[in-house]
Amino acid sequence: MILDLSELSVLVIDDNSHMRSLFRAILSGFGVRRVLEAGDGSDGLAMMLDRKPDLVICDWVMSPLNGAEFLSILRSDTDPLLATTPVIMVSADARKPVILRALDLGIHEFLAKPVSPAMLYQRMQRVLTEYRPFVRKDEGLRPAPRAPQPAAMPSAAVIARSGASRGHDAGTVFL
Repeated sequence: MILDLSELSVLVIDDNSHMRSLFRAILSGFGVRRVLEAGDGSDGLAMMLDRKPDLVICDWVMSPLNGAEFLSILRSDTDPLLATTPVIMVSADARKPVILRALDLGIHEFLAKPVSPAMLYQRMQRVLTEYRPFVRKDEGLRPAPRAPQPAAMPSAAVIARSGASRGHDAGTVFL
């Protein structure tokens, strides 16, 4: 699915100017005309209040205000428009505890660095096309958890390659 992103405003929050430039170039390639930039979470919050972007791409590790702190403040804002702004968190630290903490704080998507344009587009597409209501949790709002996806059944080709057609257990898939 190809989206028209020309009217979308995106705030990129990253303390690395090269990463902000990279995101700006990728987003421009997607057709985004309004890319806003902030060098840390504090500047990002000020930009949120002033410009009210449609989407935020935020780095996890920044100083003085990091991605977790930014998200906590954003999700507890009294303005529901700001508090429910979709956030894609990016980080080179993609360990499970980091991702779970970011999810608990209310991100919509997580994107591990190094960032590829295809993966960023996929995350943006999901955020912009999938409706997720917000629920109150602790002191702020969070996107409701996604419903679990049913496990995909292996294709006939995978089953055939697994040996099920040669008398092996059909429930075993050899990869």
